Amino acid sequence: MKWFKELKTGQKILLIINVVLAVALFVLLFSGAGNMDFFAIGILISFINCFSIAFAKVGFQFGIAINTENAGDDVEPSGFKYMDWYINWTFSTLVVIGMAICGFVFK
Repeated sequence: MKWFKELKTGQKILLIINVVLAVALFVLLFSGAGNMDFFAIGILISFINCFSIAFAKVGFQFGIAINTENAGDDVEPSGFKYMDWYINWTFSTLVVIGMAICGFVFK
C-alpha cells in the first residue's frame, strides 16, 4: 500500500470513487436491473480510469526518462500537468456515472 500513500489527496479520492462505481456497476451488471451494455461500458471506463490514476506519475517519469538523458527519479510533474490529469479523471468519472444513469433509463 506504499503506492497508495504516495498519491495526492485528489488522486486518492478519485481512485476510491472509481473503484466504488466499478463494484456497483459490476453488481448491477449481474443483477439484471437495467441495460447491461451501458453497465459494461461504465465498468471498462472505470477500470481504465483507475489504472490511469494509479500509474500517472510512474508513466510520466518513464516518458521523461525515454525523452531525456540522466533524468533522475526526483522528476515531478508540473502543476499544469496535474490539473490536466484531474480534469481528465473527473470527466471520466462523470462519464461512468452517466453510463450508470443511462443503463437505468434506456432498458
